[in-house]
Amino acid sequence: MTTHDATKLSSSYVKIGIREKIGYGLGDLSSNLSFGFVSLFLLYFYTNIYGISAAQASLIFVIARIIDAVFNIFIGYVVDKTHSRHGKARPWLLYGAVPLGILTVLCFITVNNELKFVYALVSYTLYCLAYTTVNTPYSALTNRLTQHEDSRASLSVYRFTCAILGYLIVSTCADVLISRFTDQRMGYVFVVSCFALLATFLFLACFGMTKERVAVDNVQSPPTLKEMLNAVISNPPLINLSIFTVFFYIAYTVWMAIAIYFIKYIIKDENFTAQFFAIQSAAYIAGTIVSEKLIVLMGKKTITLLALAIGILGLLFQYFIAGDNIWLIMTGVCLYSITLGIGFVTMWSMIADTVEYAEWKHGVRAEGAIYGFFNFITKIAMAIGGGCAGLMLDYFDYSSDNISTNALEGINIMMTLFPCLMFVLSAVFIIFYTLDEKTYRSIVQKIAARTPHHTEAQ
Repeated sequence: MTTHDATKLSSSYVKIGIREKIGYGLGDLSSNLSFGFVSLFLLYFYTNIYGISAAQASLIFVIARIIDAVFNIFIGYVVDKTHSRHGKARPWLLYGAVPLGILTVLCFITVNNELKFVYALVSYTLYCLAYTTVNTPYSALTNRLTQHEDSRASLSVYRFTCAILGYLIVSTCADVLISRFTDQRMGYVFVVSCFALLATFLFLACFGMTKERVAVDNVQSPPTLKEMLNAVISNPPLINLSIFTVFFYIAYTVWMAIAIYFIKYIIKDENFTAQFFAIQSAAYIAGTIVSEKLIVLMGKKTITLLALAIGILGLLFQYFIAGDNIWLIMTGVCLYSITLGIGFVTMWSMIADTVEYAEWKHGVRAEGAIYGFFNFITKIAMAIGGGCAGLMLDYFDYSSDNISTNALEGINIMMTLFPCLMFVLSAVFIIFYTLDEKTYRSIVQKIAARTPHHTEAQ
């Protein structure tokens, strides 16, 4: 069966137009103006500007992200219980955008007393909770816009193209703008304020340019807590995908946290920062854009495994062959970034399909619970990754005052061999993901067949 067969499907099995795809993508552009800035600069800000140790910074990341991970489950539950004239997911973008912008800035406000560690912990934890309050419903919005699997894949392409655009803006412009301030603390506050303000407006634009369609013609009672748990726990595709995601996100989080150190101490040219991230982002965008066509040709699982193989080879090449040749180093970075671009598109396309699997298997539609759980998994992975970055810096005797040979080797390992190992483990677990495109379309057809109100696919 192809998507063009005259098969009875839900009226929400519709193709999404370009304007709405762009509107949806603006949400991740916004997310990465905020999250990208925090991911790239906060660890460095803590250790080199704010004046707390790498071990303390590691503890902050672990505590905040574990609390945030648990909070994801709660938000997922509340999203599934949400009913408003704006839908289930979109209201959270409308009302959460401003608090998120404010808390992004507060992460880079400093205090010069014995409470500096406590302030950093509290401000970062609140930021994480605010980000989750907006981002979990935003992620679930994919499933609320359409059930058309190719449109969902396309939405993911737009989403991550915009995400990397946000990341590119931050990574190429932030350091340049901060460096114009003689007082770097003031520089960080000013620059993060600019990005946070822009992010707030873009989240509101995402809210205004999207429309929730799924289940509008089939109003269901909200799932019970037991049904939500069953939709998650008894969902093998979701569990296998989640384990894959843990290792993938650990690789991503450690690499992101260490990139600034790598440019400063391994490449030894801070003026290369903008070029480094521009080249890296271009490769990421290339991986994201080609993924849509490759998914249609090869399927999500196959292209994910191929992407992981490319990333593994690139990271090994960078560590063992590139040496101090800047362009060979960037070749390895580009191959790694292509893997990220493809991997994030396929990952978030596959998680969308597990919602229909649960609806077919257990008779309950619980995208809030499933996305809450999945974001819980990503936050646990980022907690582990953030903790690993800080602890490994500490293990390799990193000190901003005196960079030892051991610290340099550690930074190099964290940018190459460590994410390489995580990609290998990711590949092992994605093999067990069994919800292919043919099976998914069959599931959608079966769900529509038992629903009293359905129309021809549009």
